[in-house]
Amino acid sequence: MFNQRSSKKSYKDEGEKPFWISYSDLMTACMTLFLVVMAVTIVMLKKKYENQYAAEAAREATISACAKDLQGIANQRFPGQARIEYSKGDAIRIDLGSIVKFDDGKHGISSEASKFLRDYIPTVLKTVKNNECKQFFRRVIVEGYTSKTGNYMTNLDLSLKRSKEVICELAKTDPDGTGGLSLDDKNQVKSLFLVGGFSFNSQKRSDEESRRAELKLEFWQLGDDKKRQEESTIDLSGKDFGVCPSQTY
Repeated sequence: MFNQRSSKKSYKDEGEKPFWISYSDLMTACMTLFLVVMAVTIVMLKKKYENQYAAEAAREATISACAKDLQGIANQRFPGQARIEYSKGDAIRIDLGSIVKFDDGKHGISSEASKFLRDYIPTVLKTVKNNECKQFFRRVIVEGYTSKTGNYMTNLDLSLKRSKEVICELAKTDPDGTGGLSLDDKNQVKSLFLVGGFSFNSQKRSDEESRRAELKLEFWQLGDDKKRQEESTIDLSGKDFGVCPSQTY
């Protein structure tokens, strides 16, 4: 009698074993699949970030090389007149303060500085548009600055006039009618140059040095393809360059 009960229990145990074996196999298969998916995901992410880091490094190297080219041209053709500043950022700065100087409270530019701008700006455009940095080059912002003399709003207006005056000088020519920008250069200035006034927010060692203008060369970030496409559709070549109102009378 006891043997019969034991036999029935054994039959029940044997009947449950296939279920637990199947469940165990299913869990093992799920775990294996999970590990495979994780491994593939990790490999894909690693490749993605490696490519991203490589692209960022290439962009930075290109901008750095562009800065070196600009400095080389400045040293060779305009010694002591333009100082290039770049330190692993997104922009190259060109300090024109050694020759483009402003008197206290004034925004006028000397004839010497005017000729320098008309000679120098085309070399900047040629450099950034004709070598590798053209793939990232976006635009130039002319920044005007003042000394600490006066209040913020007055200096904000004055600094904006100073940056605008830099562009105004590009419309001029020498007294004999030569020395002006080419039509292509003027078209590039219309498309690529913006002006901004920054009051006394960036001071130099002295008030004289602070009264200056700088060129800020900006570059596209990786992933800015949509913005680049939108800006590339803007064509200003048919618009007249003109002259500044202050130069018409």
